[in-house]
Amino acid sequence: MHAIASLHQDKPLGIPQALAHICLLLAVMIIAWSPFSGGARLPTLLLAIVGAGLLLARFSDLRKHRAVCRWTAVFLLLWLPMWLSLLHAFDVKATLAAIAWFSLMYLAGLALIMLLQQATVRPLLARWLSWVIALWIMDSAIQYLFGVDVLGMPKTPEGRITGMFSDLHQGILMLAVLPLIFYHWQPKYGWLAWAMLLGAGVVVALSGARGYVYIYLLMLLLGLWRSQPSWKVWLLVLAVPLVVTLCSSFLNPQLAKYKLQNTQAIAAAEQSAFERVNHALSYRLNLWETGLRMWQAEPITGIGSNNYKRAYAQYTSRADDPFAHNPTHSHNIYVEWLAETGLVGGLGLVAIVVLCVRWFRQATVADQSQAWPYALPLMVLYFPVNTTQPMLVPWWFPVLLLLACAFIASLERSQDDHPT
Repeated sequence: MHAIASLHQDKPLGIPQALAHICLLLAVMIIAWSPFSGGARLPTLLLAIVGAGLLLARFSDLRKHRAVCRWTAVFLLLWLPMWLSLLHAFDVKATLAAIAWFSLMYLAGLALIMLLQQATVRPLLARWLSWVIALWIMDSAIQYLFGVDVLGMPKTPEGRITGMFSDLHQGILMLAVLPLIFYHWQPKYGWLAWAMLLGAGVVVALSGARGYVYIYLLMLLLGLWRSQPSWKVWLLVLAVPLVVTLCSSFLNPQLAKYKLQNTQAIAAAEQSAFERVNHALSYRLNLWETGLRMWQAEPITGIGSNNYKRAYAQYTSRADDPFAHNPTHSHNIYVEWLAETGLVGGLGLVAIVVLCVRWFRQATVADQSQAWPYALPLMVLYFPVNTTQPMLVPWWFPVLLLLACAFIASLERSQDDHPT
């Protein structure tokens, strides 16, 4: 109640109080509505409408606002390569559709920037997301115990826990917001922060996605690196993934047996080194090799945004590629971005990373602390040696948008904590 009262006391940057509450709800719904029809699309579209209104009403003020200028720079470094990718697009209509959809993200980002610069809003965001993730953890526990969750969603045949989702998206969405939740509760309610961290870790492990456990471990390592604790704390925290893995193996022996059998099959098979690694990575090497061929074909501007899956069959070089007739995304941000937007897009992405590091270092220590819970998941998700969703996916990019805008906005708190 105190946080809600403070939201009324501090006037948001150019956003009326009622609209600020609505935008905050929409920001939460980017995560909360993900299991349901449309996912993050509807709340993101509504935020874009708010952003368009703000742009029309306060253009002269916004173009001078540093956080808005920074968001504009990030957006253009992604958006302009998408336009240039039209030069050699495999499917021009698909690329134009991606450009049109992505243009809305700029407007949604404006609304988020203006909202999240308010220092009292970010704790509210973390608190509301805590309720969402706690609900997902409890729902996953019900699915584990009874075979179906509260919505009747069953476990997968091999015993994976997916919660309210019909796919494995729950794990990556949990991981994206877990640092926000942990750092929000840790100062006053450390036991709750650790309970959420462990609970989410077990749910992620029970999903059976090894890449998610890897991301979970990376987050712990970077969190420790940032805090620079004693060696005892290092050992204690690094034991968390082991505890999570042991708990998940004990709780779901069926899934553990399934994974073990797959590992044994790889070891027993007479395969080349490429085939063994490829099998162990669920044939990711096929996806990455084909993406590299796309980039080699059009190294400067790529084969066009939104064309990786469409062009896959034409660029695959292996007759036994399981994705030749059933293409999927690349499972790597950089592979798909380079394939679709070429060297121009790759350099744009590197420039964004350099700018974000520079902005973080230029900020005050207090503002760095405010920005760290958003920087941490972005650092892990964009870590090059990773197997994650590509950026331009309608259910996933709004989550990255939320983290990026919160990061930019929180760095400006001490300088621009008043309406511009």
